[in-house]
Amino acid sequence: MNSNVPQYTRIDSVQSLQEGIDEYYACNAFLLDPTGLPPEVSTLFRQHDAGHVLFGCDTSLRGETLIDTWTILGTTAGLRGYLQYFRYPQVNQIFKAVGPWVIFVESLKCSPDVARVFWRSYRMNCRWPWSEYELYLDRPLCDLRQQFNIRIV
Repeated sequence: MNSNVPQYTRIDSVQSLQEGIDEYYACNAFLLDPTGLPPEVSTLFRQHDAGHVLFGCDTSLRGETLIDTWTILGTTAGLRGYLQYFRYPQVNQIFKAVGPWVIFVESLKCSPDVARVFWRSYRMNCRWPWSEYELYLDRPLCDLRQQFNIRIV
């Protein structure tokens, strides 16, 4: 097993959700720190980051595409919650920096994985409670994934 792969991306990770989030931030020091953002933006970023951990998605363009798909299909945020992100300039700056062409091409490249997320989100026992993630911070990721029937891609 590759030791460079973050534990939170492994389906059988025994880390708590909080430990996974801590590892996610440690592995991605370049990320925008949500503590310095306005409260409503900070909350959205924290929910998004918890989703990265729960669904085992890294921060590559593929990982971002997958977590966006999981967010829409496998969480209580749904499309309406996902679209709220675009109200904030911090999010739009990220999309602008990457560029629409790169996003489009990378989305096409990972379309088989997106199809897997479609199928796997349909097979979940219930949607992940996006805005209540803090209630699950002490729970092991493997238990949460089993409870919600999440199979990471």
